[in-house]
Amino acid sequence: MTEDRLIELIEAWGADPSAFPEAERAAARSMLAAQPARFAAAIAEARALDSALARLPEILPSAALTERLVASAPRPKAATSGFRLPKFAPWAPASGFAALAAGLFMGVMVAPAASASSDTSEVESVIEHALGYDPAAFTEELGE
Repeated sequence: MTEDRLIELIEAWGADPSAFPEAERAAARSMLAAQPARFAAAIAEARALDSALARLPEILPSAALTERLVASAPRPKAATSGFRLPKFAPWAPASGFAALAAGLFMGVMVAPAASASSDTSEVESVIEHALGYDPAAFTEELGE
């Protein structure tokens, strides 16, 4: 037990060593007995605060206030057993079907237009831009 720790205990728990934490009580009592003058000011200050706190009236909440506080406390969720599906927003399945319909619509509308144009240079250009190289030139380099 250090002197600083004993002063911390006096400031936190008051002048009575029996209020100190049990693990530090014996060491605090022996240090107080060994050096009473060293801790006299801290003990006097703690006693004055203890007596001022003792003069305060004890305030208990009314039964109605206690009931309201207990009633307003959050309730724990009931434990559920078994498998539960996750909750989805009502629009989630609808948005999935809308995306599917839009994709199908675009495929139906774009596919005939792309196959109708027999201009292979445009198709090759699109492939070249998409892949980053010309597949025909690549196959020629491989010697196929």
